[in-house]
Formats: sequence, C-alpha cells, structure tokens
Amino acid sequence: MSQLTKANRQFISNFKISDLTTKAKRDLILSILRSTTTKREAKIFLNKYQDQFEFQHSSHRNLSRDVRCFTSKENQSNVIEKYMRSINSAAKAQRNGNSNHSKVVLRVALFKITMSSNIQEDYKGIADTLNRLVQLGVSPIVVCGLEDVSGRSFKLASSYLSEQVELLLQFLLNADVNGFKPIQTSLTRSLLKEVNGCVSAEMIEQVLIPMHQGTIPIVFPIVYNAHDGLQRFIEPKDAMYHICLALTECNTMLSVEKVVFIEPLGGIPSIERNQTSHVFINLSQEITDIISELYIGHLDPISRDIHLANLESLSDILNLVSERTHTDETTGIITTPSVLSLNDDQLNPVVYNVLTDRPVISSSLPSALQRTPQISTSIVKKGFEVTVLDRDCYEEEFKLENLVKSKLLDKDKLVNLLIDSFGKNLRTDAYLDRIENSIATLIIVGDYEGAAIVTWEELNNGDKVAYLDKFAIAKRNQGIPGLADVIFKLITQSHQGELLWRSRANNPVNKWYFERCRGCSRTPRSPWMFFYTGEIYNRRMGTKLDGSEQSKIDITEKLQLYSDLVENLEASFY
Repeated sequence: MSQLTKANRQFISNFKISDLTTKAKRDLILSILRSTTTKREAKIFLNKYQDQFEFQHSSHRNLSRDVRCFTSKENQSNVIEKYMRSINSAAKAQRNGNSNHSKVVLRVALFKITMSSNIQEDYKGIADTLNRLVQLGVSPIVVCGLEDVSGRSFKLASSYLSEQVELLLQFLLNADVNGFKPIQTSLTRSLLKEVNGCVSAEMIEQVLIPMHQGTIPIVFPIVYNAHDGLQRFIEPKDAMYHICLALTECNTMLSVEKVVFIEPLGGIPSIERNQTSHVFINLSQEITDIISELYIGHLDPISRDIHLANLESLSDILNLVSERTHTDETTGIITTPSVLSLNDDQLNPVVYNVLTDRPVISSSLPSALQRTPQISTSIVKKGFEVTVLDRDCYEEEFKLENLVKSKLLDKDKLVNLLIDSFGKNLRTDAYLDRIENSIATLIIVGDYEGAAIVTWEELNNGDKVAYLDKFAIAKRNQGIPGLADVIFKLITQSHQGELLWRSRANNPVNKWYFERCRGCSRTPRSPWMFFYTGEIYNRRMGTKLDGSEQSKIDITEKLQLYSDLVENLEASFY
C-alpha cells in the first residue's frame, strides 16, 4: 500500500512539473509574439530559434572519455555533433549515406562584462537576462574581466575576479526561470594559449560542449604561455576576438549572432543626441565620422579612449565574423549593466534585439524632438555601403544624364529598383524627363538594394523646396532592420532646412512617417497626404539647439503652398 501511495505521489509530482513546463513554454511563445512588433519579425525569430526551445539539460556518462578523444579536428567534430544530437527528436542528426547529416545550429551570444564591486547591484538583473536569453534559444558565452590589472599580481587579480564571478553565479543558479530548468554554468580558466607570441583559443571544446548541454560557459581572459608556463590576464575584448576566431571555424555547428559589450559608460556618445548614445551605427558608412566626432573634445580623454576601444574592437570582431562566414548578420551591442538588467523584453536592448534584430527605438527618429527617447545603448552592424550624390560632390552640371555618363549612376538598375519596390509599372520616360534637371540628392545603398531621390520643386510663390520624390527598398530587403532608418536619416541630414514628401492617405507606412515629421496634412482634392520637417519649424515646435533666432512662419500659407504642389505633381506609376 505504501508503494502504491509513493507511486501515486510521484505521478502527481511529475504531472505538476509537466504542466508547469508546458505552461511556461506556452507563456514564452505568447511573450515572443507580444514583444515582436510585426508578423515578419515573429516569423523570422521563430524560424531561427525554434529548434533551441526543446534543448535538454541531459547528463552524458561518456563525457570524460569523449573529451580525451579530442586529438584531431575529425574527432572534435564527431564528439561535438554527438552532443548536438541530444536536442529534440525533430532536430536530431540523421545520417544520409556516409557524409551528409542535418543538425541544430547553436545561436551564440558573446558577452564581455567588466566585473567590479560598482556593478554588484546589477548582477541579479544580468543573471535574469542571461536566463531569459537561454529560454529564447540563445547560447551565451560570458567573458568576465577586470577594469585594470596592471597594479595587481596575477594571484590577487585572479582571486578578486573569482569572488566577483562567484556572486554572479549565485544569482544565475538561483534566478527565477519561470518553470524552466535552472541554468548551469561552467568556469573556464585555460581556454587561451600563447605559443611563440600568438594567442589562440585552441581548446574551444571547453565552451562548445557546455553549450550543447545547455550550460553557460564563464570564461576568464587568462592566457597560458606554453614557453615559460606562466599565466597572465589579457583585455577581455582581445579574448572575445580570439574566441570568435575559434568559433567561426565551427560555422557549420553554430552562428555568432550577438557580440555584447557591457560598459558602465554605455554606448558610443553622439553630439547630435546631446551626448547620449548613437542608436544604430552602420560601420561601413559611419565609423570614420564617429571616430572623428569622438576627438572633437566633448569627452574627457579617458572616456574617449574607452569608447574608441569598444568601437574599434567591435568593428574588428564583426569584420572577422563577416569575412569567415560570408554573412553580415552578426550584431554588436554596447550597453550599461543597469540597462542589461531591465526585466522587460521591449526595454532590455539585448532581449529586444534577439526578438526583432532592431534597436529599442528607431535611429531615424528626430533627435531634437522631446518625444524621442534618449538611450544609453548602441547597436552596431557591419552594415551597408552607401553612396550620396549631390551638387557639392559633382563638378559638372548636376543632371541625371551627366551622372549616367559619369558612371556614377546606373539608370537601368535604378528604374528596376523603383518598379520592384513599388510593385507598379513606372512611366519611365516621363518620370526621368521630369527629374532630369531638378535632382537635389541621390542616395544609393549597396548594389541598388535601396535608394532615395530628392528633387528641387518650385512652390507657387517662387521658392524652392527639397521634395522627397522616391524612397525605395528592394522587396527582398524590405524588413531588413536599420535599412530604412539609414536612408531616411541621410535624407534629413542632407536637407536639414526644409523637406517635404507625400504619401497616399491609405498607405500603411504613414504611421512611420508621422513619427518623423514636424507636421502633416491631407490634400482636399487628391488621395495624397503630405508631411514636412526641417529646422525652419524649430521655432514653432521648440527652441533651436544652437539658440539662434528663426523668423516666424505663416503656417497657413505654407500648408497651402505644399498642398498645391503635392496635388499638381504627376503620378510616376501606372
């Protein structure tokens, strides 16, 4: 009878655990759908991370024996693949002949955390965020370093770092994981090795195997010198680079999705945003300008050097991953410990970026408006090459025909992009004739992945206004995070004084336009709405940043002039 009672209790206990786990997984999916802003984002996230949701924290009896077999690249691959086959049945590797097999790819996020007593109050929040990321299918690797070890012996530095890491581990082991299994961690002190002056992560299996078991590897940035047997600390950012280099050699087993720097100073400061952080950095286009801006003198030298080191290190890592994997999907994130601790999927920049691949706010929102939030996080991407053509960079007469003759513009590619983006037939000859002599600015992204055409249009009072005539993104690129923001930000930077554009009243993109304009209105005799922005409205909407005076505008007259222009412009498409 006692055995029956015991079995019954065990059954009830297992049932409760199963019910709790099922509810937790259901709540997880619902939270994902709530946090992603569009169906496209939810679909992209679920397609990428769905195989990770069933990751089992199983023990492997033969682990010690298997680790001893790491004597060749072939054996390393076989052992790692063995642990990959422990995920869920739908994702188990299936042999096809003697060579081909399918496997679940780990989605890796590397974290650099400078451990210090100053951020101890954030350890619990950081632990909760790491647990949340594991729930979402991310496999974190955490590199824990010290701010400065130059004045300490290796023994003292190692002891202090161990104490700080132990505090973080306690929060990780005791974190509330909402029905999911507690997250285990493994400490790694011997990952990096130096031979003849070259540092490498030769024993990368020390982080790969724990990740395949659902464990978070905690890495100390310690290098073992093979020549003299001594150990020393290196910069955590340098350790991140060597780890990334080793991980990219296993790119059939994993992908490096995020590289996160936890920096007390926060993201890269922007003068335009009153020294709060750049929201999105397109390295291919902006890195030179941002480095120059950091040297202007608005920062103290110590802070400037820290920001420069973070930016250059992230750039090196993202370029490394891009060169070795031939993709530009890896995202760099620089944020503060307190922001990383936020327990809100839509405010925590790392969690939100995993879900949507976007910053928590759009980088093209006008920084001068009070409704635009100020943040301390920078999202960094290798990004897109951008070409900006205007009168200032062209010696001859700035006409469409001359740009084509100079091979600065491919007319056929531009026309094909417009047709593809709008999904309509362009009145090609009539449209090109209309803009031939009125082009103000042309912005081209990559190999015509996106483009913007700004023209000079004459108002009824004889004044000219910069008019955003076309804003096009190739259909295959629509939804790529940051692309529209990069183009629109360049448009407004090129025409800061005054800018006008129109959109059909039923266009779903209008909500996006509302957030970026100073005002808008509906034309009475056409299906168009028009939007306007620019510094000439700063006096009406708020004081200018430089404190200078601006002549008052007759807004009623201005709106009438805009309305007349928008109504009379011919449609470009059939």
